[in-house]
Amino acid sequence: MSFFFSCLFKICCHIIYTYQSGDPQNERASAHIQENLILLSHLKKEKRGKFMSLEQFVNKVKNAVCAYFGEELRITVQKIMKNNGIEMTGLIFMEKGSDIAATIYLDSYYEEYEEGMPLGEVVRMLIRAYEEHRPAEKLNLDFFRDYEQVRTRLACRLVNLEKNRDLLEQVPHQVWLDLAVVPCCILMGDELGCACILIRYVHMRRWNVGEEELLAEARANMQQILRPECVPMKNFLYEMMRHAVAQQLPEAEPGKEAEQEELLDKVAGLLVSRREADGKEMFILSNTQHFYGAAVLLYPDVLKLLVGNKRGFFILPSSVHEVLLLADTGGERRFDLYQMVNEVNERNVPPEEFLSDSVYYFDRKEGRVRIL
Repeated sequence: MSFFFSCLFKICCHIIYTYQSGDPQNERASAHIQENLILLSHLKKEKRGKFMSLEQFVNKVKNAVCAYFGEELRITVQKIMKNNGIEMTGLIFMEKGSDIAATIYLDSYYEEYEEGMPLGEVVRMLIRAYEEHRPAEKLNLDFFRDYEQVRTRLACRLVNLEKNRDLLEQVPHQVWLDLAVVPCCILMGDELGCACILIRYVHMRRWNVGEEELLAEARANMQQILRPECVPMKNFLYEMMRHAVAQQLPEAEPGKEAEQEELLDKVAGLLVSRREADGKEMFILSNTQHFYGAAVLLYPDVLKLLVGNKRGFFILPSSVHEVLLLADTGGERRFDLYQMVNEVNERNVPPEEFLSDSVYYFDRKEGRVRIL
């Protein structure tokens, strides 16, 4: 299960849980889990002093990786500012003759080390991660010098306005509610997957193009590059539950594959039915790449088509990559929705993928999105 889907799976399950009736047993279990998490947090703090600092760890890892690859690669360390002002430590792998470098962020590896993983195993895991995703072909970015070649790859991302104030001083943008629309150049390939280059004012000056023109082209073009995708939450949960159960089962005996498939269908269906919120119609809205898919909210007419004859949708921003749509039945309370979004953001969403603590609403009659 990919990191994106595992995070989204946790988010969906948490949201559905908050809609189920208050069960004292569930509340006791939740309190018990919270106590264990607090205890674990204190234990981690106690353990931390016995290990190398992050700076020492990074230097040792870099030296070990350099020794492994020799002169084959140029390897450097760089502090990289991610979305929402989150600074991460990246190990940069630059191949000879390539215009683009691969970056592996060391922060999560340092956490593994703090949890007790031997340094040698951390280095082996990091090298394996690079070699498994090492592109077979070198990427040429000569096209990026020519705006005529860039314009067909332009798209937009939605980011939190307040948390990206410093970044937005360097990046063309439009304010949209409490968010910012920023342009990017999309790169796609079989091995590369989906990636992007954030467009900055320095690029605009090089291309001699205005901010308004650039953003207008990006917004008009993005729906063709990153097509919208809307999936009922129950379908998503079914597939994730089925996958999780399948990983726990032994391989089917010869001739009994169909029987095991039928069993998986039944178990996944049962688990989903137990987790479904009563009478709540929910959807996951993103793009087919699941890459900064919250920007699908900017696509003209997508929400109008989805709302049908419903009065409207509540929009819950689960991350920069997707939002959840909850059909308005008239029984939802603003306080509950805000509480749900805040809890999900605190517990399940990585800081660099946080979009907003706000709840939005699309009104069918008004035909626009507003903050609830």
